[in-house]
Parts: sequence; C-alpha cells; structure tokens
Amino acid sequence: MVRFLSYLLSVFFIVSFHSAQASPPLIQELQKLVGNLPPGSVYSIQVRDPTSGEVVFEQGAQLNLVPASVLKVMTATLAYEALGDEFQYSTRLVTQDRPVRKGIVKGSVALVFSGDPSLKRKHLDGMVEQLKRRGVKSIHGDLWLDGEVFSGYDRAGGVSWDDLNICFAAPAAAMILDRNCFYGWLKPGKKEGSRTTIKYDQSDWFLAVDNQVRSSSDKDCRLEIRPSTDHEYQVQGCISPRSRPVRLAFSVNDVERAVKRYMKNQLRKNGIQLKGRVIVGRPELDMPFVLAEHRSEFLPQLLKPVLNDSDNLYSDSILKTVGYATSGRPGSYATGIETAREVLGGKGVGFGSSRLVDGSGLSRYNFISASTLVDVLMFGWSRWGEASPWLGGRDRKEKWLKTGYMSGVSSMAGYVFQSNGRPLVFAVILNGLMPPLPASREEMKAFRKDIKSFHRSFLKALSKGGKV
Repeated sequence: MVRFLSYLLSVFFIVSFHSAQASPPLIQELQKLVGNLPPGSVYSIQVRDPTSGEVVFEQGAQLNLVPASVLKVMTATLAYEALGDEFQYSTRLVTQDRPVRKGIVKGSVALVFSGDPSLKRKHLDGMVEQLKRRGVKSIHGDLWLDGEVFSGYDRAGGVSWDDLNICFAAPAAAMILDRNCFYGWLKPGKKEGSRTTIKYDQSDWFLAVDNQVRSSSDKDCRLEIRPSTDHEYQVQGCISPRSRPVRLAFSVNDVERAVKRYMKNQLRKNGIQLKGRVIVGRPELDMPFVLAEHRSEFLPQLLKPVLNDSDNLYSDSILKTVGYATSGRPGSYATGIETAREVLGGKGVGFGSSRLVDGSGLSRYNFISASTLVDVLMFGWSRWGEASPWLGGRDRKEKWLKTGYMSGVSSMAGYVFQSNGRPLVFAVILNGLMPPLPASREEMKAFRKDIKSFHRSFLKALSKGGKV
C-alpha cells in the first residue's frame, strides 16, 4: 500500500511539473499553428525545457528532413567545444634554413595554408612584405603552395549544380583568399546588338570571365553562365541597352590556379625574384623555419559569419578544420562529420539515422531531425549557458535563433527566453513548401509571407506561453 501511494504521488508530481512547463494554452496555440501549415508540407518540430529536460511540444520530432542553414548551429557548437575560444588559424611562409644571406633564401619556400576562411589577399601581401623587410631579394628554389591540410572535394555532394558559380557556394579548399569570390559589374552597350563590358572590383586578383553577352531587348535571351577552359567562366546571353549595370558575384572556379597566379605577381611586385617554379603540393623536405606568418582572429569572431551572416564557406572550412584538429588526418567533410558524431554524440546528442554531409547546410543530402538539433542546443546551454559567443552578444535578449532557407525548405532553431527569464529550446524544420501551381508572382509572395507569419507566431507563442 505504501508503495502504491508513493507511486501515485510520484505520478502526480511528474504530471504537475510537466503541466507547469507546457501550459495547455501554449500546446493548443502551437497545435493550431502547425495545423494551418500548407497542404503537402512535412515538418519536424520540438520544444524542450533545458532546465528539466521535459519535452514541451513536438510534432514529427524524429523525422529527418533537409535543414538548410540551420545546420550551422551544429557546426558552431562542435567547433567551440572541439577547438576552444583561443583557436586561431595560422598561414605561414616557411623554409628549410633559417639565415637569409645577402638577400638570398637558399632553397625552396612553402606557403602553408590552413583553411583560414578569413584570409584575404591583403594578408598575403603583408606576408610578402615581411619577406621584403627581412631583406629577401631572391629565392633560389621553388615556391610550394601547400594546401594539404584538407583533402577530398572542395564542395560537398548534393550542392545544386546551378549554385556552383555563385559566391555563396565558393569552394571550401585549404587555399582561401577573399572567400574565394570575385566581383564585378556587367554594363550594357548603348546600342542594340553592341558588346557589353565587365568592370571588376579587384583587377589585381587576375580573375576574369569570357564575356559573350550582347546588348539586346530580346526578353527570351537570358544570361547564362558556363564553365570555361581559359577563364573562370563564360557568360552568354543578353542584357537590355536600357538596363542598369548588373552586379556579378562569382565563386573562384580554380582556386590553385588563382593563388598561383597571384603569388607570382606579388613576389614580382615586391622585387623578389623566384628562381624556381610555383608548385602546388607539399614538399618532402622538412621546413621548420618561419619567414612570415599571418594569424586569424580567435574562434568566437570567426563564428560570427557562420551564425550572423550564414556564411557557407566559413561553416564548411571550420567543419573540416575540426576534423583535422581532432583526428590528425587531413580535414574533409567526412572527418568533420565523424568528429561531430563522436564529440557531440558523446555529450548526449542523439544523431540516430540522420545523414550529414557538410557543415553549412548547403547540400540537399543533409537530413536531420528537430530532436537532434534540440539536443545540440541543449548541450550548448548546459555547457556554456549565456556565456556562449552566440548568446552572450545577441542583439535581442528575449530570443536567439538561426534560420535556414532554400527552395521548399524553411527552418529555425534556437532559444526563446520567457518573461520569467527561463529559456525554451526549439527547432522547426519545414520541407515540401510549395504553393499550388501555376502560381502568379503575387500568389508566390503571399505564400512566402504566410510561412514567415508562421515562424513569427510560433516564436511569439513560446515567449508568451501560449497567450498570443
């Protein structure tokens, strides 16, 4: 009898506690919102209390869906746990022998890249200037461009082919300069049928496209971008003579070729003669002496582009870096994902049957559940609380979230702080978001507005406890 009474009391307290965390108005409001999602859509949703661990609300929480950029939450959490807040990238110019005699470096020099996504041409310029200040006037050997810290493909599988030429899908190689992007303006000619011109932002980057675009008012003649043997790309099609200049943002197609060309020019520009060749690869000789070095900012600053700007290059490069730093093998998408499963899986994150192929969410081969994303956020809260880089410096005290969008996908995950100051952790992944077709521009606009309204109402319901 005593055992039975103890059992009843325990059940009573469990039910009472759960009810206190998830009030009926909140559950009803969330159910109503989910019930109004477009027909044909699929969703994975979970809300959890990080203090008690109780599930406040869930619908399809175990379904693995395409997350888009909300996956960056996992990448940032993994990096902060595995690398630490004092991590920096180091890019170095090294050689076999220390002394520089009479302005000569005897032997080869290696430019060792580390996959630093923040590395810019001006940083390489500064390193070449360091050589110049050391009195280097001639290198009696080869210049090696060492990007062996990473291996495998520069882009993950499942990235849409028509994204590959665009800046947000730039290759996450070990060699990165200016985010592996270049920019310009496409200007129409004044007359029908006349040639167009491209003015590049960074002419000294020596990156260019084969411009075959003509000035034409033909509405059926559209701009198309194709691969090119001698240039980064070939641009074909038409632009109206009355059109304003069109902004172009290209990803670098051949990173090694671009860096090779740039470094040869910088040495020449600074009066440093290279007697040998420029070779892509890692020399067999040990080169322990550092001639010049550039260090990146610390990791918390590097995570800002990941979470605030949703930068795909930063995300994928950092994922590969985690793989390299923890496994001792060259960094790759595979080693990064393996590390995520080992490190975060060991902290209570249930990956289950999720499939992950990158750190940015750009690939459509990624499949993860709301429950797994909430696990990641729960670990982050228990590990650092509001001291994490993303929560500590957030703009809005009542919430922090990361969003993700691609065709047919809309997602968000983060924290909502209720009026009592207690947080709720949530993840929402929506797939299959398509309006009835054919749809006019106005109908498409209204459809997107409805999805945004769902997200806003969901967050408002969490913050108000269902009293909307």
